Amino acid sequence: MEAFPWLFLLLLLEAKAYSGDGVDPKEVVGVLQESVSLPLETLSGEEVESIIWYSKNKIGIVMPGKERQPATILVMDPHYQGRVSFSEPSYSLYINNLTWEDSGLYQAQVNLRTPSFSPPQRYNLRVYRRLLQPQVTVNVNVSEEGVCDMFLTCSVERAGMDVTYSWLSSEDSSAAVQQGPVLNTSWRLGENALSYTCRASNPISNSSSRSVSVGPFCADTGYPEMSPVTVCFLAKGLLLLLLVVILVTSLWVFQVQKKCEKSRMRKIKTNRMNL
Repeated sequence: MEAFPWLFLLLLLEAKAYSGDGVDPKEVVGVLQESVSLPLETLSGEEVESIIWYSKNKIGIVMPGKERQPATILVMDPHYQGRVSFSEPSYSLYINNLTWEDSGLYQAQVNLRTPSFSPPQRYNLRVYRRLLQPQVTVNVNVSEEGVCDMFLTCSVERAGMDVTYSWLSSEDSSAAVQQGPVLNTSWRLGENALSYTCRASNPISNSSSRSVSVGPFCADTGYPEMSPVTVCFLAKGLLLLLLVVILVTSLWVFQVQKKCEKSRMRKIKTNRMNL
């Protein structure tokens, strides 16, 4: 029986509420796992009977206390239990530890003790994640004329929605050279090699990638790329060849010295016989 007065009061207050379909919602952005405030405006000089906060379901009801008595607050949606508070004196809605499910439309209905009508206040809450550093992948294609055609692709892990991408060059870092996640540029050997940086942005943060220079990706594209194993075999082969050359040279020098020694001994013997 104790729940009956509460139910009756809520039905009575909802009967006074206006759907507010013609009211444009106020845009509010929040950060995932952080806090956000939905500011409530009340009429000055008017005595508030109750405030009802709605989202997908009814969040809760606030009934201000009389004569400096504390307000009566009832949180009704389990999804918001322990995460919401209502700040006096306006009883704006504060939501802590935001989740993706908190995104959406909210409405506050202020019911006055007088016959005056207070239109509902509506909000559109959008929750975003702070962006991680963008990563850039490079694809290279070299034409027969020696022109290096490059595609730079920018991406952000777990980016979420409403992410925009722009590209800045080392030639002019104050203005974007292109919008969008993919940058197409070309470069020819001998030209000034530019560097590019990708910047990703959403309504609550922005982040930039490391600077990528186009020169190193195109300078050696005319030669086949060798794997570390191939390089290792080539190094061993060159070392073995060097050892063989040293060995052959040493044998040749030894043979030459030996012949010279024999020739010298013959001359000595010949001179002795002549004496």
